[in-house]
Amino acid sequence: MKQKIDDLNESESAWVTTQLRDASQFVEAFSPIDAHQPLTLAALDRAFAAWIASLPSDAELINAIINHVGVGFGQALVDGIGLRWVIATDEWGSELAVYGFPGQGDVLIYPTNFVAKRWERREADFLVNAYEQIARDVRSVFREWQRS
Repeated sequence: MKQKIDDLNESESAWVTTQLRDASQFVEAFSPIDAHQPLTLAALDRAFAAWIASLPSDAELINAIINHVGVGFGQALVDGIGLRWVIATDEWGSELAVYGFPGQGDVLIYPTNFVAKRWERREADFLVNAYEQIARDVRSVFREWQRS
């Protein structure tokens, strides 16, 4: 099956909005110095590190936090790099992703999966660095596309 990219429907967009609100509440709970500030990747990094240090074990809560942080990361990619939220479907199923530059590099990132993989390794302090690397890579691909 060829990969299919679809815009979010109203319900999916509302879910993203809810996750962003919950990401802010997560930051307030686990990084009080960042409370009542705009959501940033640095704040999410601090909150995620503190949360991991709390040794969470409730599977439902873990999944919720991964979604909150993943959507916060994805929104930073949308706002900062110019990607957009989509549902990407392939032979393995459908998943929320951020996508951009069709035909010019076709950047596709699965931010909640990205965070889930770091959770599995109990890795912290990765969002700011990952964003910077992705931004560099995207700019490089786009420059190469423009030259060709």
